[in-house]
Amino acid sequence: MNPTDPAPADPNRSNPDPTSVASIADAEATLAFEQDSFERRSTLYRWAIGLERTIGILLMVGVFVLVLLQVVTRYVFDSPLSWTEEVARLTLVWLTFIAAAFVSSRRSHITVDLIATVVPPRVGRVIGTFARLVVLAVSAFMAVAGIMMVDIVAAIAMPASGLPTALLYLAATVGFILIFIHTIIEMIMIARYPEENPDTVDTAAQLEGL
Repeated sequence: MNPTDPAPADPNRSNPDPTSVASIADAEATLAFEQDSFERRSTLYRWAIGLERTIGILLMVGVFVLVLLQVVTRYVFDSPLSWTEEVARLTLVWLTFIAAAFVSSRRSHITVDLIATVVPPRVGRVIGTFARLVVLAVSAFMAVAGIMMVDIVAAIAMPASGLPTALLYLAATVGFILIFIHTIIEMIMIARYPEENPDTVDTAAQLEGL
């Protein structure tokens, strides 16, 4: 055997399974998605995020149960409960805004990152900061508008369930306040720990291989 020839492959040596490697990568990505750096640094914030997720799950189950109850009472017993539709709609509204706040804490809202791949990183970070300032402004405006609407409809009740109509607008108020808080925390974390919290545009550029 020529010493310069490559050594034969060891038949007893197992090659890494691409599937298992991908599974490990997916698990690591899931862990990063489930708990960001601020949650690791703040137990209180971690509990708050967990509470948002738990409330969202309960609301989702509630919507399913209410809709199922409405279908069964209407088409099986021919005696529909008039309040189920209103309560299901109210529950869905709360689910929408609580889920929006939770997704905001994960920075997972749909974004257009085309610009991030064609501009210098510094410009991309400026654009990202501007985008978060817009989110703050819109969230503050909508939260204040929601508070005003809650006050306006405070004396109005829903016709079927008798629940206050203000609960509909209170959901939007709570949701936008939470989004505002999450955005503030995101800006603080990116400023203090840029390595642990890559900017959205930086992440997009990395995904594009830039």
